[in-house]
Amino acid sequence: MTEPIVRVLGALDTAGLLQRARGVLIRRATDPWESHLGGIMNTMVPEPTIPSHQGPDAQTVLPGLDVVTIAAKGAHTQTHTHFWTLQLSREAARDEVLGALRAAPRIAFIRMSDGLVALNSTIELMRDLGRPRGDMWEVAIWEDLVTVTGNEAYLAYQVCNEAIVVPETIDAIRALSGTVTDAETSIRLTDRSLGMRQDFLTPPEDSDHDR
Repeated sequence: MTEPIVRVLGALDTAGLLQRARGVLIRRATDPWESHLGGIMNTMVPEPTIPSHQGPDAQTVLPGLDVVTIAAKGAHTQTHTHFWTLQLSREAARDEVLGALRAAPRIAFIRMSDGLVALNSTIELMRDLGRPRGDMWEVAIWEDLVTVTGNEAYLAYQVCNEAIVVPETIDAIRALSGTVTDAETSIRLTDRSLGMRQDFLTPPEDSDHDR
């Protein structure tokens, strides 16, 4: 899951806030359409190596990133969850960390106070919003869980791994075809065409954060 790591940690790194990141990734057991073929029940299966492959994968995009990931498969088939302990480059306020995340594309905020308390509730929201296949192309960060103490920050987010790769894939097709060569322009075009948002519960016409 390179995309969400690069989006979230990259946003903090771009803002000059990130020094080191250590993450625990709880992955779904299998793809939903293959649940009848395998998967796990009533257990959790740690990946056999530390670091898991996700951190080194992210470093192929952000070579200077100091990141270590630990991963496990859980007994569910919808989405992944990532938990991060971050050492910041300096002491920062919570609002500054949130501001850096809000400034980045393809990150949306969800809140437990709005009833989005678990993976299934976010999936149901995507269906209620009329997303095709219930897809969530954004990284959904629990805003009310973002905690900052001095130069340390803690956060958790949800990733729909079937959908998270779609925006970057569209950008890659444009780049390969030469139709759009500027990355920021391509990102804006993709996000606008997909209707991506930074707050799922604010109507697009009323939100200053929608892209």
